[in-house]
Amino acid sequence: MCYRTISIRILIAALSIAWPAAACWAAGEKPELIVEMDRNRIYEGESVQYRITFNNVDNPRQPDLSGFDDFLVTPMGEQSIDSSMTTIINGRRSDIIRRGRQYDYRLTPKRAGNLIIPAPTAEVDGQIISGKEMALVVTAPQDQDIVRMEITAEPDSVYPLQEFTVILSISVKELPEPNSNVNPVSIQTSPPELQIPWVDDAHLPDGLKPKDNWQRWLTPLQSRGSGGFAVNNIGSNSVFSFFEERRTAFMPKPQNIRMPDKSGKMTGYQRFQFKRTFVAKKVDQYTFGPVTLKGTFAAGIDSAKGATGKDIYALAKPLSVKIKDVPEEGRPENYIGAIGRFRFEAELTPHKAKTGDPMTLTFTLSGQGTLDSATAPDLTKIPQIANNFKIYEPTEQTKGDQRRFTCSLRPLVAGITEFPAVPVSYFDVRDEKYVTIASPPISIEIEKADKLAGRDIVASPNGLSAGRKELEMRQEGIVANITDLDQLTDESLRPQLWLATLGGLVGLYAITAFAVVIVQRISNDTVRQRRRSAPGKARRLVAEATRELSDGHVREGADRLESALVYLVADWTDAPAAGMTPAEACRQLQSLSIDGEVLHRVTHFLENCESVHYGATLQAGEALRHDAKGVLEAVIKALRKKHKAATVGHALRA
Repeated sequence: MCYRTISIRILIAALSIAWPAAACWAAGEKPELIVEMDRNRIYEGESVQYRITFNNVDNPRQPDLSGFDDFLVTPMGEQSIDSSMTTIINGRRSDIIRRGRQYDYRLTPKRAGNLIIPAPTAEVDGQIISGKEMALVVTAPQDQDIVRMEITAEPDSVYPLQEFTVILSISVKELPEPNSNVNPVSIQTSPPELQIPWVDDAHLPDGLKPKDNWQRWLTPLQSRGSGGFAVNNIGSNSVFSFFEERRTAFMPKPQNIRMPDKSGKMTGYQRFQFKRTFVAKKVDQYTFGPVTLKGTFAAGIDSAKGATGKDIYALAKPLSVKIKDVPEEGRPENYIGAIGRFRFEAELTPHKAKTGDPMTLTFTLSGQGTLDSATAPDLTKIPQIANNFKIYEPTEQTKGDQRRFTCSLRPLVAGITEFPAVPVSYFDVRDEKYVTIASPPISIEIEKADKLAGRDIVASPNGLSAGRKELEMRQEGIVANITDLDQLTDESLRPQLWLATLGGLVGLYAITAFAVVIVQRISNDTVRQRRRSAPGKARRLVAEATRELSDGHVREGADRLESALVYLVADWTDAPAAGMTPAEACRQLQSLSIDGEVLHRVTHFLENCESVHYGATLQAGEALRHDAKGVLEAVIKALRKKHKAATVGHALRA
């Protein structure tokens, strides 16, 4: 036994030596944390794009952004990278290779001034590495009373699943006489630019859902004439032209109001309101804003009795909406954490059993509401169940509009004829009160379990008493009846065999470690995974769009077809899909040297999609439906052809 213990310790020591060696071999170059920012001077209310890159790091953890108290930090996605770049400075060539993972954020300062963005940190292989601090100059808006902006909410505190509306109010001072009745945002050569954070559906916080997507929300506000506001650069770089900047303007119906100007004098303003309705699914607090506006507005009258313009930068401070928890007062003991409106059913199988037999109890909670937060009812608090059944821990599963709780029971007493009703309570947000419902009772039949006679425990297969053998117990132990030493196993230690085994295990470990590294790199290559799934995702979108077009939903079908092609290009090139416009998708295809005929078909098809969106007809929708599949498959074929050629070229160069 002593020799065996020593050998096992030798094996463990060898493996402990091999493990760090394999880890170091897999890690490659020294890990580093690279920090980048798109600009270092902004106005208050604007944001910067902030990127953290783990270089020479496999499977990193999320970076630690502790100390970013002066900023609202919004994650904008992450991706794996494996790229190289060559730069030539003063005749000297240098190769920059990055392999690891990138994390993108949007940083919105909470105040003006000279701010310091702290150095992010991260733990890599048990060591803490850090990036670098960065300086950001944030300029406050100028003191002016030409444009006033405010964010409000109605109501500003709700329960989960209750609707609330966020309102951006823009009050613009009326034009000087005699043009006071003229719309003050109809005279600009280019529309004032609004940046509204809650326009982008893809980057809304978790648990927050808009009542309508951004297209359906903003399309009715689109300006049909001159004037209006540009919102988040929507319409910029239209697909109709690769060279001309064109932004869509949106014009809410103006309201004439009077409010004090900077000097306190009551002055006429025209107020424009952008209203969007949301529903939150969980208890939380959501921040909306800040909103910024840049543009030229009329500030006075010149000598020729014409309006003089002034460049304005205005800011609306952020607003928080609280999603409150259900009230403590009046909360029933059997409240299961569900908010909404529900039905509750139970099923118990089998209906006939004997004491000690397993039975399966399933509760189903169905309806509309916060199903994921619902918990199983506590059966131990129902005496008719707790006294008559052994209760096991339940499992939980949510699927669609149903949540199921399944647990096992074992009846303890015979003669039970009914499984009792189980009451549960939920909170109804419409009536703002607790509601108690119960599953119906279930008819069952529990009999007494059969007893097994002692003589039947050990018996011969044919049940004859003549063949019966009695069980024996030996006080001496299980080997007390062994008299032949040859029956004992030879446990002598053979060092040569142990060393050979040890060497084989170390070699096997090295091979396994290498294989694990390769598999992890492949499985963590999100770029490759995203590219491989892109065609299937695009085909599904086209199929959905085709059904919408067939049902007469022309505008919705056209938008989905446009999204199918844009998302295909974004996923294939590992670009952010949410912010990609059709024009950018076409430029991406052009940069990949896609066949000119295919590029022309895509451009023409996207132009038709955009035309249908703003002037939907059934005939135009039918033409899109007819062309959609052919255009998509042509693009997929061209992308695969270029990727295959690039892969072969890379292999030949290697």
